Amino acid sequence: MKHTSLALAAALVTALLAGCASTPGTSPKSAIAAPDLVIVHANDTHSYIAGRNDKGVYCVNDAECTGGYARMAAEIKRVKEQYPDRVLALHAGDTFQGTLFFSVHRSPMLGKLDALMPWDASTPGNHEYDEGCEALRDYIPQLPFPVLAANMPASRLAGTPLAKSPIKPWLVREVGGQKVGVIGLSNDNSDVTQLQCPGLTFPDHEQALRDAVNELQAQGVQRIIALTHLGLPEDRKLARSIDGLDIVVGGHTHSYLGEGAEAGPYPIVEHSPNGNPVLVVTAGSATRYLGELTVKFDENGVPVEWGGQAVPLTPKMPRDEKVAAAVKGFGDELEYLRADKLGSHDTTMNDGLDECRRAECFSALLLTDAMLDWGRKYGASIALTNSGGVRAPILPGTVTRGDVLNAFPFAGHIYLREFTGAQVLQALEHGARGEGDEDFAGKVGGPRMLQPAGLRYTADGSKAPGKRVTKVELIDAKGKTKPLNPKARYIVALPEYLASGGDAFTVLTKGKHVKHPAPMDSGLLADYIKSHSPLPAPQTGRLTIINQP
Repeated sequence: MKHTSLALAAALVTALLAGCASTPGTSPKSAIAAPDLVIVHANDTHSYIAGRNDKGVYCVNDAECTGGYARMAAEIKRVKEQYPDRVLALHAGDTFQGTLFFSVHRSPMLGKLDALMPWDASTPGNHEYDEGCEALRDYIPQLPFPVLAANMPASRLAGTPLAKSPIKPWLVREVGGQKVGVIGLSNDNSDVTQLQCPGLTFPDHEQALRDAVNELQAQGVQRIIALTHLGLPEDRKLARSIDGLDIVVGGHTHSYLGEGAEAGPYPIVEHSPNGNPVLVVTAGSATRYLGELTVKFDENGVPVEWGGQAVPLTPKMPRDEKVAAAVKGFGDELEYLRADKLGSHDTTMNDGLDECRRAECFSALLLTDAMLDWGRKYGASIALTNSGGVRAPILPGTVTRGDVLNAFPFAGHIYLREFTGAQVLQALEHGARGEGDEDFAGKVGGPRMLQPAGLRYTADGSKAPGKRVTKVELIDAKGKTKPLNPKARYIVALPEYLASGGDAFTVLTKGKHVKHPAPMDSGLLADYIKSHSPLPAPQTGRLTIINQP
């Protein structure tokens, strides 16, 4: 058993030192000396293969940008050289989707690039299912490292295209003369997988992890890591629930950990039921950071000292030449889309992947305006889109086809459905529940939050889930408003994803079909930008959130 006082002292030191800046080519200042194990990790890289600029937009040329696969590969190799036989490099899921690179080149690009990356293991995120099970099946064998998911046993893969995929529950590797076990837990959001991979179901991930820990301990493995794509709140819950677990390396919520970070220090120190420390880490998103965790263990495999940080991959850091060359090749093939000018706008407004999940944002309002403008010809009076459908901002200035495809990369159709006012209200309430309401009590927002046109509503985060939408009004083509009538029927324009019940919007699968053409979202938006450029500032105040912590 570990000495609690030593662990607490180490935790205090870590909290003070986490987030300190590191010099390119050196370990974080908060790293401990002579560690038994070093974990380098990333998550939610989302095809930012050339990194991102200071506005959060993906780069095509990584020379002056933060992050990118080439810098990440070089840093992983540097750490492995600094600590021979002490390093595990782990990716916690969501390599798919997120930039124009993926919109054009799709998963075969990532298969080629990931084959060059020095990872030791990964686990599937929810976006790894975006192209369907067949694409994931074809992607996995290209990887020179194992894909781990203890909650994807062969019995659950049978009858799906993943039936013969070489997915393993865990990896056991000798590190520094000691066995280390890494247990994977894939994202198990059935709302996503049932759309993209029908028939795939998951066992309870907590029980799957507990069973795997017990099995590894029976094999004499004392140092055990969970590699998950479940989100930081669930990672912390697992750390508090399972004895024998030492470290959780996670993803999904895009959380940054460090000094002064809202989500917590690096690492977050939880305690298992028997009182032992469990270190929880995650490293932001979009290749901006590489987490570097250093750990010492006692003779029973319990962490007793730790340090590290999420290291910013700055433009001054070296790049792996082979990876950089491959990234450049894929980037060169995007230039024709980046040169296709559609129009312009000069609106400075909240926008982008994370911003759209917290409040109304430019790209979502622009898309719903385009959807409603098209849909009015067929009787539509409302347009709705989910906040998670926005993957990047459409910045002021010239707007290209590449910008549109980058912001809306899912290539879905736009449908019209007729609903009662009560069903519309039910959908708004579902979107206001937040990302995992039991873990984010009182918060409103997340990828399910609906962004509207032809309608405005208020959500109050202090109220109970299901009762948060306090006011809903329709806005007609002349700007006049009237209350939503629960008994009236309305034709609504919405993305294919929502009409198919994505994000558990089951109510939106119950609408009456309206005869209409079904344009692609990016094509419809491109046509709208062309015909309305320069774009006026969108009408705001459609989504009001109050009492959000």
